Amino acid sequence: MRKSKKKNNKRKLRKDIWIFGLFVISAAFFFGTRVGLKSYNIMLQMKEQELAAQVNEKQELVSELENEVNNLQNKTRLLGMLDSSVKDNQNNIYIMENK
Repeated sequence: MRKSKKKNNKRKLRKDIWIFGLFVISAAFFFGTRVGLKSYNIMLQMKEQELAAQVNEKQELVSELENEVNNLQNKTRLLGMLDSSVKDNQNNIYIMENK
């Protein structure tokens, strides 16, 4: 009877070590993935901020270009840029002189 108790205790001890080993492996996997996901999230946030800055930069450029186009659409400004080589005839027809 004593021999069977020893054998049973050894089996239980092996089983406990196996379970503890699996627990350690799963805990290490959990904390590893947790750290990995947090660092990946930080990297994505940095990329998002970088892209947002680029978008703001492009929007400012677009608004500047829109203002420039609106200014160029004004016919008096366009005629002022062309100097005396273009003449206005009856406010509708523009005559260009070749010199």
